[in-house]
Amino acid sequence: MSSDSAELDNAGMVQVWDGQVGRDWVAEQDRYARMNAGFTEMLLAAAAVQPGERVLEVGCGFGAVAYRLGELAGPAGEVVGVDVSGPMLEVAAERAADLAQVSFRHDDAQEGDLGEASYALAVSQFGVMFFADPAKAIGNIVSALRPGGRLAFTCWQDMSLQPRIVVPAAAALTHIPVPEMDQDFWGLKAFSLADPQAIEDLLGHAGLADIRIEPATSPEYLGSDVADTVEFMRRTEFGQLLFADVDNQTAERGWDAVATALTDHQTSDGVYLDGAAWLVTARREPA
Repeated sequence: MSSDSAELDNAGMVQVWDGQVGRDWVAEQDRYARMNAGFTEMLLAAAAVQPGERVLEVGCGFGAVAYRLGELAGPAGEVVGVDVSGPMLEVAAERAADLAQVSFRHDDAQEGDLGEASYALAVSQFGVMFFADPAKAIGNIVSALRPGGRLAFTCWQDMSLQPRIVVPAAAALTHIPVPEMDQDFWGLKAFSLADPQAIEDLLGHAGLADIRIEPATSPEYLGSDVADTVEFMRRTEFGQLLFADVDNQTAERGWDAVATALTDHQTSDGVYLDGAAWLVTARREPA
């Protein structure tokens, strides 16, 4: 394999999500579902699932969105969730066990056979940013859509526009040095589609029309209180990246500053900070 093709191979990201990261997210599945609940409602409204439709969900994770899609498609419809994370798919299968119209596949949507012109709709909630070869992945997904089929997904705007990241990071950086950003760090891929022009170009080249890219903001639940939120953040990719090369004493001062900053965002229902996403819809050109 050449170095160029190796860079576009999805094996590294598959290893991340099918391994410890997937297991870590399973341990926090309820938190993540609640965190993204506002975006889920926006995505489902934009997807406009009709009873009886066949739906593909890319990066289905724990199956929370797939379950909702299955309810909307109804017994005459079908929802197929695809994800590379075995640990997450185990949870998804249990979650949707009572919906016969929902099933799951352990597969890579960039490389796998999704079927030719099989679906009326493809949906993804924060799952399309992690492909090593976005053009190939989107092309594969579009090929799975019937002519006239719809695509709806959410992806993150730029990291600098995420209060859920900026607020704790700014507080920590009053005590710790600015870390050197390893551009190969898997967590940074979450922002690979932050440029709306890049999204439009990607979808246009894949043969999609009626492309709409709208900004979407939602408060994101981070924890039941400040202490719970800080403990969660310590375990996340945010904590791994920011505190990677910091000694324990300095790190504790940084985390204390994070806790202080989060106090202003504590509500009676938990700690919330906004997330900023793009809500994207498009349609495959009719034959």
